[in-house]
Amino acid sequence: MKNIFTSLNGAITLSVISLMVFLGRTFLDFYFVYEEMALSVSMVGLTILANLALFGGWIWALLSAVQGSRRGLGAAFGFNLFFLLIIAVGTLVSYCPSPCRTGWPVGEILIWASLVAGLLAAGTMGIQLFGSAARKSVSASKAKA
Repeated sequence: MKNIFTSLNGAITLSVISLMVFLGRTFLDFYFVYEEMALSVSMVGLTILANLALFGGWIWALLSAVQGSRRGLGAAFGFNLFFLLIIAVGTLVSYCPSPCRTGWPVGEILIWASLVAGLLAAGTMGIQLFGSAARKSVSASKAKA
């Protein structure tokens, strides 16, 4: 169990889970939230394009991270941190405080799942991103001594 939180494969796996949770939230938002907002067809189209760009960027980041790219790892860290932690916390604090009745109980489950998944994924991505840099600088300083 410890490996999932300290390995690159574990970080990628948790980020994929986070991506799936956020995708589920997006489906729920399109069904309940955007309908309540009575968006025009053009606004729904722009929202779809924005979501496709976000999901495409997230998938690109994960594919790059799997290949060992620090830029991809950083982008995946950013997606997890912002879209899951900040949006989930923002939802719980202001938009739809718990218990959220929008799409009950699925909406409530997805909000909390996005918070937990985002925390775990961002934490493991952070360990991979910042922990490896710290390990490299420590080993470089030991090599000089």
